[in-house]
Amino acid sequence: MNSNNPNSQSDAQATWKRLFTGDLMIYSIILNLGILLFAVDTFVITTIMPTVIVDIGGTQLYAWPVMIFMVGAIVGAAATGPVRANFGRRNGYVFAGVLFLIGNLGAAYAPNIEMLIAWRLLQGLGGGLIISQSYGLIGDFYPPELRTRILSIVSTTWGVATVFGPAFGGIFAEFGSWRGAFWAIVPLAIIFCGLVWRHVAHSPVDKSGGMVVNFPITRLLLFALGILCVGLTSQTDNNVYRVSLIVAAIAMVAYAMIRDAKSSNRMFPKNTLILNTTVGSSYWFLLMFTFTFIVAILYATLYLQILHHQTPIAAAYISAVLSFTWTIGALLTASWKGPAVKLAVLGGGVLIVLGAIGLTLFAVKGPLVLIILSLSSMGFGIGTSNNHVIALTIECAEKGEEGLVASSVQTMRTMGLAFGSAMAGLLANIAGLSEGTGPETVARAVDLLNRWDIGLAALTLLSLLVFYYNYNRDKRLG
Repeated sequence: MNSNNPNSQSDAQATWKRLFTGDLMIYSIILNLGILLFAVDTFVITTIMPTVIVDIGGTQLYAWPVMIFMVGAIVGAAATGPVRANFGRRNGYVFAGVLFLIGNLGAAYAPNIEMLIAWRLLQGLGGGLIISQSYGLIGDFYPPELRTRILSIVSTTWGVATVFGPAFGGIFAEFGSWRGAFWAIVPLAIIFCGLVWRHVAHSPVDKSGGMVVNFPITRLLLFALGILCVGLTSQTDNNVYRVSLIVAAIAMVAYAMIRDAKSSNRMFPKNTLILNTTVGSSYWFLLMFTFTFIVAILYATLYLQILHHQTPIAAAYISAVLSFTWTIGALLTASWKGPAVKLAVLGGGVLIVLGAIGLTLFAVKGPLVLIILSLSSMGFGIGTSNNHVIALTIECAEKGEEGLVASSVQTMRTMGLAFGSAMAGLLANIAGLSEGTGPETVARAVDLLNRWDIGLAALTLLSLLVFYYNYNRDKRLG
């Protein structure tokens, strides 16, 4: 536990009230506001893009404002450690907010699609830094007994953004004022920066023999190019090109992480992705459940409309059942302790597998109620296991790395989304979806995706078993 933590006194009483009283109240507000900014900005763009194209053109670059934001977010999240070392905790957090704010202002004024893409990259960099440092606050300031509860509040914030983000953008799109969607976020970003500056304690800059720690330019470029390769898979229907891009992306990201492990100014904590360690196995879980989640959900609204004749809005909300139950699972199990934590973690993994099996059996032929139950099983399983795994991982972090371990969580999730989306697109393309969205083609693609997803869900459960074994070994808990 960070010695500067104002709440590190011996107080084992874990209540929801403690999150919103005393010194923790302002941290709870700040970190959830930061996550809300990132989440809403992520969902808004998909809603307003048709209006954007009508206004400033650029149909051939339609996917790029979404894709480049994710590239920036991953690079920004990965750069959190060096940014905090160079600027300190408070200044690094404000720096992230300012980047995000400038990116929003630039996007609001963008005269063409190329400039919008450039400003979206800056938004993504700032957003990645914001959300990663928001998770970092959990490791820095929240005592172990409260971490699953604050992570459950964070899950709720994500759930709210999932529901209201598209509607928020839709209001501005309805009136043909897509720029207003970016303008509306600006006041929240200013409030966020002000709250951080006033209330987040400053930590000293790590000078380590120089003015600042050397910034990891090469590693960040490798990450950026790797994730960009993943994004480019959506721009081609050639499976050979797609496979080549995915392989190149994996190679560049892996090389960046190898270099990072040997560096004195690491972007990731020790033992990242080393399977026989608590931190490493937990990160594998984050990657695997994100793969499972995105493969299950990416084409859900499509097959619900084509195969089950749901309206677009009904399909969207049925798909969102996974997010709703994720939040419910996180909230219901947030106060579990002792043996109940093992049930939440491993039982959650079993529910994820059952959800994947259910989708394989029912996604194509129905009935609709069993599709909903399968999505609910997967979402509830993620919700019950995810936050406990993160909290236990922070608990096992080496002294001084609690914030870095927590802040790396979102990097792993976002990488999982990027690679999982590319894999899902490749599988759907192999099944013939690029040739059209007729019922037979959609059914074939969905069946292939869900069969693969059973394997991914099984690997998710396996990673949880390995994680729990590593945790018990390290902490000597039953």
